Amino acid sequence: MKTMIRIILLLLVLLGAAFLFFRTPDTDRAEMIAKYSNEASRFLDDGHGAKIHYRDEGNKDGPALLLIHGSNSLLQTWEPLVALLGEKYRLISLDLYGHGLTGPNPDGSYDADTNIATVVKVLDAVGVEKAYWVGNSMGGWLTWRAGLSVPERTVGLVLIDASGAQVEEKGELYLGARLARSSIGQLLLPEITPRSLVKSSLEENFAQPDRLTEELVDRYWELLRFPGNRKAAVDRGKTAREPEKWAEVGTLKMPVLLLWGEKDTLIPLSHAKAFETAIPGSKLITYADAGHLPMEETPEQVARDIDSWIDGVTMEAAAPN
Repeated sequence: MKTMIRIILLLLVLLGAAFLFFRTPDTDRAEMIAKYSNEASRFLDDGHGAKIHYRDEGNKDGPALLLIHGSNSLLQTWEPLVALLGEKYRLISLDLYGHGLTGPNPDGSYDADTNIATVVKVLDAVGVEKAYWVGNSMGGWLTWRAGLSVPERTVGLVLIDASGAQVEEKGELYLGARLARSSIGQLLLPEITPRSLVKSSLEENFAQPDRLTEELVDRYWELLRFPGNRKAAVDRGKTAREPEKWAEVGTLKMPVLLLWGEKDTLIPLSHAKAFETAIPGSKLITYADAGHLPMEETPEQVARDIDSWIDGVTMEAAAPN
């Protein structure tokens, strides 16, 4: 019995030592804010103890585009589009709860209604009544959900490799997401998040590896480790995604543009076609040279297609009946 106790104690000591050796601590809040905010960054008090990081950039007299990032992403994913469209459009982006410089939601809620209400608070803060909602991945899911719940705040929807379609073909989860699905991953990931894991996960989302710079990997890795974000990622993964809402997607009344990377293995092209079939009048454009993040891999094409589509929507709205 004593031998067994010694073995167990030794194993516990070794596990503890391994944990301390591999542990990647949170980044410093003040340091991250200084590094990853810019002159356009603002922090909105949500009234519950959190401050929502957002940016309001571009042409303040132009049509407003509201940009919503995906899971484990951040508002910087839209910087290429902001640079390309800023002369013509007003571009509003934000870090959702549990992402970027916003940090976790104090009450632990990460459901669609909570996120949409937060986005609307940002619109109210900048004085924009209606905008084109542009969302990628989870942000695309929030975008079409907003089209159902707050249609009065939308002009049109742009879904970029959006999640939420209920189709037979399932995507292949990237490494980080696979680990987050496991009980041991949920236990360890808030404390152990090696840079190599983040890089590997990003590589699985990119069709063009040369677009994935070391600086970009550092940004994702450091902001994932912003205080509270990793725990929020685990909590978000346990949040119900309400698949039954898919039955309502065909009731969307506003114009809808679908943009999709043909090499997206996380949310395959069949999901885009399901959206196109389900939403009357929607338009689908695909990119042969992009994966899950077309706005980062092929921003010129994405910017051009959004601009052209909005011009068409504007002309159609102005045409006499």
